[in-house]
Amino acid sequence: MNRKIAIAVVAILLAVAVGAVVWSTREPEIVTGPALPTFDYATEDSWAVRPDAPPPAVWESGWDIDVLLLDTAAALEVSDDVALEKRRDQAAERLDEVASAFESIGPVYAPHLRAASLDEDVTAALSRYVSADNRGRAFVVAIDGALPATALSLFQSDPLLRDRFGGVLYYGDADDGAVAPADICSRRFKDGESCVEPVELRRAGRRYERSGSERLTNGLVSWLNDHASKLAEPLGELEEIEIIDIRRPGETDEAAEN
Repeated sequence: MNRKIAIAVVAILLAVAVGAVVWSTREPEIVTGPALPTFDYATEDSWAVRPDAPPPAVWESGWDIDVLLLDTAAALEVSDDVALEKRRDQAAERLDEVASAFESIGPVYAPHLRAASLDEDVTAALSRYVSADNRGRAFVVAIDGALPATALSLFQSDPLLRDRFGGVLYYGDADDGAVAPADICSRRFKDGESCVEPVELRRAGRRYERSGSERLTNGLVSWLNDHASKLAEPLGELEEIEIIDIRRPGETDEAAEN
């Protein structure tokens, strides 16, 4: 009897051990949830950080520099509604803190991004900034990842935009994370020079501090004053003017018909 009990105990222990091995080698469960809504960068709630008031356009006060902050570490992932709201608050807090490292350069714009659609969102946010917020100002991009090819095409198709693009301030870990082809760099950079500058960020309380070269921003405004063309102020909306017949005193519609 004791032998049968011992065999049963051994069998149970073996079953537990086999089960533990199988459990440890299983494929990790994929967490799924509702897809994140597409961000509309024409609305303010799609941006975690942006100036309270639009900075003066280049045709109003001359050249000045903006920073477009694209932080992939704060990108949102699929989740349930409650977790998503919490994650969005956390992302906004991180973006606000990271933005503090670049605000000495100029006004900072930081959009919310989706982790599963980084290329799409980066391109959409950049396009919206260029078309609606930039207003001819110089700007740099601060990013911890790679600029997608779809975003680079904006610079390649617009020489005036490329002229006032100061370059990329890269604060990621990968050595080649923000490598940009030479044709997005402005005429300010000679052959062989890069418009990508590695910078380091370090936390200081609830803010970040930036260390590294100021090569991209130092002298940018002076170079633009000497070499670049400012955008002209856009014309207002066209107003339709009714054409009125000119008549002599006493002329009427009846007289005109006769």
